[in-house]
Amino acid sequence: MNKPIKKKRITFARFAVRTLAISASTLALFDFLKGDYQAGGLLALGWLTIVIGEKRMFNGEKTNEET
Repeated sequence: MNKPIKKKRITFARFAVRTLAISASTLALFDFLKGDYQAGGLLALGWLTIVIGEKRMFNGEKTNEET
């Protein structure tokens, strides 16, 4: 009934992409709070692009149990 949790390996590429996504979302939030809506909007759009790209890049990656 309980299926084991399959963890994906953390590679340098995955770590770098996640770091970029976290940085972009944080900077977008700070820019919105400062009232700089154009920069915040562009950073939010960049964050969304990074997240979608990350899903497409690492969709077929093997888990620890498959290796």
